Amino acid sequence: MKKYIFSITAVLLLFLFSCNRPEEQLLQEVEQSRQKPYSESLDYTLTSDDYNTVAKVGLAAAQNAYDSVQCSLIGVYHSFSKSRPAAVFLPPFLSQKFPALDSGSYVRVTYNYDHIYTFADTELIIIPNNAYSEMGLSNNYFDADHNPDNYIPSWLNSKPEYNSYSRILVRYLYKNSDGSFTTKVSYYENDPVNKWFVPNYYLLQDQDYENLRPNTVVANNHYFTADYPPSVFIPILLKNKYPYAAPGDQKIVIYKYFDKKTYYQYNLYTFDGNTWTSIEQKTDQFFNNGQRWAFDPTVRYTLSCSDYQIIVDWVAQNKPEYMNQTYSNTEYYFGASSHYCNFDMRLDVRRQHDSLNLLSSDDQEAMRQIWGRLVDAINIFLQTKYPNAQPQIYGVDVYYYITFQTYEPPRKTYWIEFQCTGQGQFTPIKQEQDTIPYSSYIVPAE
Repeated sequence: MKKYIFSITAVLLLFLFSCNRPEEQLLQEVEQSRQKPYSESLDYTLTSDDYNTVAKVGLAAAQNAYDSVQCSLIGVYHSFSKSRPAAVFLPPFLSQKFPALDSGSYVRVTYNYDHIYTFADTELIIIPNNAYSEMGLSNNYFDADHNPDNYIPSWLNSKPEYNSYSRILVRYLYKNSDGSFTTKVSYYENDPVNKWFVPNYYLLQDQDYENLRPNTVVANNHYFTADYPPSVFIPILLKNKYPYAAPGDQKIVIYKYFDKKTYYQYNLYTFDGNTWTSIEQKTDQFFNNGQRWAFDPTVRYTLSCSDYQIIVDWVAQNKPEYMNQTYSNTEYYFGASSHYCNFDMRLDVRRQHDSLNLLSSDDQEAMRQIWGRLVDAINIFLQTKYPNAQPQIYGVDVYYYITFQTYEPPRKTYWIEFQCTGQGQFTPIKQEQDTIPYSSYIVPAE
């Protein structure tokens, strides 16, 4: 081994000294070649240090106090959320992390995600005095006989200025049983079905802060801080407050957090059978357009055997005449089978099971029908698999590339592109080239 190392060293020295340019220049060119941009597709999972770096990069670019708080929370919680989305905060970090990657590069980043939401000042409203009478109360307060949850949702529904809000905190006056008055806060959510309603939540009381961390800033001021993060203490509170929780139980928690000023925050905790946690793993894709990194919501998905069964089940419900009479995993309208995990495109087989005689007698036209149905089948799958899909995420159009297999024979692999054009609605995209003879949407993947 030593002789081998010596021989390599000797060759390198001979090369260096035989060059007409100085060694320093040669080493500089080698270094430059290492730094030359190149394209790549890779997977990366954020580390604890990465979250701190993301927070620092974000703080440097923050435009206001609210943005600064969101950046700080990335470093505190080591996670992203709806109010501090990875799609917004990760691109600047990726520019620093992967300076050698350029146009055409993709990075799929796996990161921690929680449901923490910091309420903006406009999402904390104070009930005006005239609102109590609008709710049918004779006094400007609530009490034990007049539960605010029985009045405030209807009042919010009557106020169009709150229609655009998805969640809100309401502060009001409450008369206690001893005749004293206190200011209380309640939480409400809004959705298209229920409109304003009371969700399953818990709002921390002053005593909770005092019990969780006695003789600290938490107990004295009734809020959490970066030094005393809620992610550490709230699971303890929930474990004590709900000792009989079952795995999968969830609870919305509302609490106060201080960072230069006091904010209300929301988080969703799930009981896993042992602890209450608010963290889950998510993976998003980012691409480099040659100038910067950007979030890419494109979905690339390959049908599994169970996905073909989704199509089979649709046929069983809507076109039962085309079901295999023996096996519930195969149908002949689209040709889907979860047993073989493909689409059967054989014309003779499809004619044999064309119960309603819908296929054309012309072979060429019949094949166009069969391939056209396959496009419809993928659309049905998408609508079932992604009913809440949105046409845009952070202003970026959302596309789905679905890969599937057929049996013609032989067994072949194709892909088809859809654009999400409405919630849970998809439109196939025609391809300009490399499509099959019977369809302008389907592209060979092999």
